[in-house]
Amino acid sequence: AILIPKGICLGLAGPIMSLSPSLYDVQGRWTHSSGGEIDIQPDATGKAVVITHPTVGKQTMDTSKFLTAGGLDYFGFKGKLDGDKITWNNGVVWNKLR
Repeated sequence: AILIPKGICLGLAGPIMSLSPSLYDVQGRWTHSSGGEIDIQPDATGKAVVITHPTVGKQTMDTSKFLTAGGLDYFGFKGKLDGDKITWNNGVVWNKLR
């Protein structure tokens, strides 16, 4: 039997990532294009995500509300994860700190 990791779909050209990012993909520190840092971490239960934002402050959200099939959703803003960058529909970009 072939085991396929969760979140991976097999396409004609090989494995492709599903549209929904995982918490592992977004966890950590990010820089905000307008200045400041964002920190994204799971809460103790793993069912919620704690986001610390330079202007909004600390928010706890259901993981399923932040990580959606279409990408990311934060206060109604839609984000797309592309490697180490999240681009939001309001023009803001978050870049992953390594």
